[in-house]
Amino acid sequence: MAKADYRTLPARLRMNVIGNPGVDRVDFELWSLAVSAINGCGMCLEAHEHEVSAKGIGKEAVQDVVRIASVLHAVAVTLEAEGTAAAPEAAAA
Repeated sequence: MAKADYRTLPARLRMNVIGNPGVDRVDFELWSLAVSAINGCGMCLEAHEHEVSAKGIGKEAVQDVVRIASVLHAVAVTLEAEGTAAAPEAAAA
C-alpha cells in the first residue's frame, strides 16, 4: 500500500505453527524467507531476515536462500507457461 501509515503497522501474520513448526526453527524461518521472496513481501522478508540473523545465519546464506527461491520460482513459472502453451496443441491432436 502506498500510504506511509501502513508501513508502520505490523503485519500480524505470525501463525500458531511458528511457535512449534515441527522442524528446526531456523529451517522454518529460512523456508518462510524463501516464500516471502517469491511473494515479494518486503515486510515479511525483513521480519524473517531479522529472525535468521538473530539465530546466527549470515548474510551470504540469506542471499543464497533468496537466490535459490527465485530460481525455483522462475523454473516453475516457465514450466507452467510451457505446459499452458502445449495444452492447445494437445487438444487439437
